[in-house]
Amino acid sequence: MDLIEVTSHEIVVLKPAGLASELPHDPAADSLVRRLAAQGYTDLRLVHRLDAPACGLMLVARSAEAAAHYAREIAARRWHKWYVAQVAVSPQKAEQFVGAHKSYLKVDGRSARVVRAGGKPSFLDVVLAAPVPDSPNESHLLVQLHTGRLHQIRVMLAHLGAPLSGDVRYGSPSGPTMYLEHVILGASTYASGGWRVWLAPTHAGRRGWAPALSKAVDARARALSIAPAGAMS
Repeated sequence: MDLIEVTSHEIVVLKPAGLASELPHDPAADSLVRRLAAQGYTDLRLVHRLDAPACGLMLVARSAEAAAHYAREIAARRWHKWYVAQVAVSPQKAEQFVGAHKSYLKVDGRSARVVRAGGKPSFLDVVLAAPVPDSPNESHLLVQLHTGRLHQIRVMLAHLGAPLSGDVRYGSPSGPTMYLEHVILGASTYASGGWRVWLAPTHAGRRGWAPALSKAVDARARALSIAPAGAMS
């Protein structure tokens, strides 16, 4: 678990795959919050979460005031969140999913599903489809997430016909471990209100990326370094 940035108001951390963000019903169990607490950080408040199988950037508030600020920013959709997902379709088929997508999601227990009515509106854009090196029947998708519903990327891509590889919960055949990484986060910070962009560094849990995907992620991070319209509160 790598610390990307630590201030008096927030911690930006690289969560490894397989680690729960928080386990409030069993606070002594292993989780991101538990590991940060073991390093001496207190009064931690999660303002967003990653699924346990996912990896990548998380921002953890260190006070009630900072948590309230980030909650308002997220509710106003001023955060910019970009993910890479490995899906069980060929690059040729994956190209069909590039574009904007909207679904209505309903939570059933610990899973979510797409419904025609009665669910929460959920939005994401698939910006790029790239081949997975040495795996011709899989692809990487670069996804911009606009809302933060339970398992949103997983269930929406599965509904489109591109389940994440190994995500048996949402229809993928058993196989490789699921790969979903939060690679870019842009947000206005609590203390200064200044616009910040964090780019996840290369790490051991990252699957090999094609050059086109690496270039696209770097380009998006550079473009976001100037606050997009409407991003500042």
